[in-house]
Amino acid sequence: MRTKTYPNDWKERWPRLARVAGLDPAEPVVLALSGGVDSVLLLHWLAASEPRPPILAVHVDHGLRGAESDGDARFCADLCRDIGVPFRLRRARLDPNPSGLEERARDARYALLVDEARRAHVSAILTAHHADDGLETLLMRWVRGTELAGLVGPAPALERDDGAGSRWIVRPLLGLRRAEIERFAVEADLAWREDSSNRDVRFTRNRVRQEVLPSLAALGGEEAVESLRAFAGAVEGLERDLSARTASLNWHPLRGTRATRRSNDAQLGGTLRRAPLMRLPSALQRRALWRLLIEGTALAPSRRLLGLVLEDLGTGRNARHSLAGGWSLCLRSESLELHPPLEALGVPPKALPRAPWLPFAELEGATQLPRRRTPAWIARLAAPEHGFVLPVPGSVTLPDGRRLFAHWIDDCAGRPIPRDGRAVELDLAGFGGNPTPTQLAVRWPRAGDRFHPLGGPGHREMRRFLADVGVPRAERRLVPLVVLGPEILWVAGLRPAHEVRIQPSTRRRLRLELHPGGRRAGEESAGAREPTRELEKQSGRQLELPLEPREG
Repeated sequence: MRTKTYPNDWKERWPRLARVAGLDPAEPVVLALSGGVDSVLLLHWLAASEPRPPILAVHVDHGLRGAESDGDARFCADLCRDIGVPFRLRRARLDPNPSGLEERARDARYALLVDEARRAHVSAILTAHHADDGLETLLMRWVRGTELAGLVGPAPALERDDGAGSRWIVRPLLGLRRAEIERFAVEADLAWREDSSNRDVRFTRNRVRQEVLPSLAALGGEEAVESLRAFAGAVEGLERDLSARTASLNWHPLRGTRATRRSNDAQLGGTLRRAPLMRLPSALQRRALWRLLIEGTALAPSRRLLGLVLEDLGTGRNARHSLAGGWSLCLRSESLELHPPLEALGVPPKALPRAPWLPFAELEGATQLPRRRTPAWIARLAAPEHGFVLPVPGSVTLPDGRRLFAHWIDDCAGRPIPRDGRAVELDLAGFGGNPTPTQLAVRWPRAGDRFHPLGGPGHREMRRFLADVGVPRAERRLVPLVVLGPEILWVAGLRPAHEVRIQPSTRRRLRLELHPGGRRAGEESAGAREPTRELEKQSGRQLELPLEPREG
């Protein structure tokens, strides 16, 4: 490791930036090191800090520029070795087709950075985006079209949940212009790499950088660019004020889904009262609905769809709208209901891909939701011909991990009747057939099923009952029915049959319970552990690492 001499004031550069970003200057960080001037300068500011924080530099090789990409990786590895910073090389496998390449590369890069942070038990991931990057992003959104909340620039910090804890993407250089960064680097005699793809005008960002911004400067001088930046700041302030007006509008859990979902799926979709949304001015209605649909589905709705939904809301119509990714929005007389596709249920949290958030101030810290995928349990959904066997006493596990339990309770006179929808107690003494069966069956609803719900006037079609209690249409096939012979004893999680209700004379009860599965109580997330001490031990000394991808 060679000793690098830094300007005297550099030892304070990172602590100042960290405090502005809400970080402890001494906490461990993962740095996205591209080899460009911005990330190289940030690396040196971190290394010059006194005391130096534990640093892990991660270079993501997208493999799109052949020998030039290999040169970038070698440069980053050599630089980290020279200044004693641990280094990781990760390789992303991408289709080189230019269509959507920027977005695919960004998603792959963030996924690998988050993975390295998770492995190192570090919560802060630093990227070297600067003020020019923010203005370019803003112009791209304006040109492509966006709702009001999308008119603000990139957030200085963005939370991502990787299933094992929260990671923060922090952009500490957003206050600096590219020219300022290059001046700092040149004055300190730093070396860096130039990415030739930054000159490729097939990419929208490069056209904005090379054509739009110079044209603005030619029209009004450098003041024109600063004026545009000031206008963006004014829009951002307006957006913050508007977010305060709509932040109270949030999705609440859907009715009826305790019969169909594991605990990990409880927050998918939701319901919202119609009246508070309709009391807003029309512009805020549009803004709030746009934010709510992104929050609920992780996918931005089209302008046309927003217009259709708002038109139906304004005229008081009830309707169902199909959304991207298989989601649906149901407009009811008093509420809006957002229903996920069946494929979104039952996916382990660590397997869920995360979609980037647009900058809504009121969504800070919110859990991001999965894009559509098909979990394996759906293929096993069909029950055996006579249903899954539920021993009494005993239990049965359903294909999605939920469990049903059954046991007898004797000498129960005066015992309170359970009011929790996930547990029920029944009296089979006056029921036709065997009043003390040793096993029951659990099956899914079938066409033609009829059921007499507790307290109801008589038998009803099962499909109508499930609709009335609020089970989303796509999820009705997931409602477990506990049956004895041809008779339905319990629509699990919802209602028992009227014929097996508890009577004053009941002496023996059958207790049934539906457990939602998911993470067990007391299970600790891997992200809750202390940051790795290995990173702290490695920081500040030479670390020899081969230029090989890290699998996994």
